Amino acid sequence: MVTRAGISVSLPSGWRVLDKRLTPCVNPVERLVATGNGALVMVQEGLRPLFRARDFDPRPLRFALRGKPSPLECCAPARRAGWLLTFRDHGRGFYVYVYLGRPGTRAQTIEILNRLRVKRVSS
Repeated sequence: MVTRAGISVSLPSGWRVLDKRLTPCVNPVERLVATGNGALVMVQEGLRPLFRARDFDPRPLRFALRGKPSPLECCAPARRAGWLLTFRDHGRGFYVYVYLGRPGTRAQTIEILNRLRVKRVSS
């Protein structure tokens, strides 16, 4: 189990957390970056006053990658097609960037997202 900024997750075998920043963005701020098998999952948090948790949709019961991957721009950690998901959890608003790698990483990235645990932080 790894924890960064009140976000915890258990990673699949072969995955690791990166402790270096991949973007110059400060709001939203990078909270957790996991990589494995050529794939990448980045969780960014939108901070006040620019972002409010109520501006984000509620966290889904189960995450899914719908449609085809597309080019991502604002605060994207990679210059390739991927998925951008948004959600709120425990009064916090998040952006998640997902880039697939080798075969099998789609299921692994969804597993990571479904395992995310978010703690409420005091303001």
